[in-house]
Amino acid sequence: MEEAKRPKLFVSHHSSKYDVALHVEKALARHGVDCWIAPRDVGPGEAFDTAIMQAIRDSAGVLLLFCSQSDKSPHVKRELILADSAHKAIIPLRLEEIVPDDLAYHLASAQWIDWLEKRDDSIARIAAKAHQLAGTSAPDRAAPAAATPVASAAADNLHAAILTQASAPEPAASSGGSAKTLMIGALLALVAVLGAMLFLRGGEEQKAEPATTAAPVAASPATATPAPVAAAPAAEPAETAPTAKIPPSFSCKYAATRAEKLICGDDELAALDRELNRAYKQLDRTAGPLREQIAAEQRGWRIGQRDTCGDAACVADAMRQRIIVLDSQRASLGSEEGQQ
Repeated sequence: MEEAKRPKLFVSHHSSKYDVALHVEKALARHGVDCWIAPRDVGPGEAFDTAIMQAIRDSAGVLLLFCSQSDKSPHVKRELILADSAHKAIIPLRLEEIVPDDLAYHLASAQWIDWLEKRDDSIARIAAKAHQLAGTSAPDRAAPAAATPVASAAADNLHAAILTQASAPEPAASSGGSAKTLMIGALLALVAVLGAMLFLRGGEEQKAEPATTAAPVAASPATATPAPVAAAPAAEPAETAPTAKIPPSFSCKYAATRAEKLICGDDELAALDRELNRAYKQLDRTAGPLREQIAAEQRGWRIGQRDTCGDAACVADAMRQRIIVLDSQRASLGSEEGQQ
């Protein structure tokens, strides 16, 4: 007789709660539920980001061990983003009596389970949810215990607090965003007026002294300029000047690949590149004997993934995923050092 399929949960946790993750795994195993835990379940030589993403896709859902450290953890936040993208349910198991702050948005609609008391009941509820998500039958001993009125009231209060926390910043952010948008719009309008004035003045000077207008055009031979712009050379410096852009981590003067040129011409991509550089430098400082291996992996990723992209969306996705990998590797190394 074929053995019944066991659902598997991806356990998202801060490195300081690794022992708790193992304890929860053992308890869930008695209810017919398996767990995937990083860095333990990352195979030898397997890319960390690929392993994380595949494990989330293959899981019945994501079990978050929520505490003050995981609430502030960037790699936990990115795992929840990947879970949302893969349409996976998030099951938050609350280890501390606190309300989410950084993760409030991702947990506003989640069904909370408390680890603070009656842990056997909590494990049974998690197991029942895992079997429900996977469409499998739970063993008899995994039948969920009915939540007590006190536990239900606590869950309702927590959920209300999370919704309040998640929605409270919106008016301020919206107001600040509107004010900032108005200021930017006003500045752009002013720049447009000044540009038009300079353009008209430049056209008059061109008629009087045609020889003086050749220099600005020749000063930027590396910039591809459309034919209509060539007829008005005085407007060209405002279009080619990079002063309004966020500088990436490398010099755009030496941008060679299409991906690098896209990064140099897009503020969002440039910001992602700086974040990627931050993540790599932090990992490099903690890599120790693995430094050369990590550097080789970074070169391989840059050549084999980022530089093969043909558009900005592909470059952005590649960099976001790489940031997740680098931060997760750093967290893993930090966890291993703490256990030694």
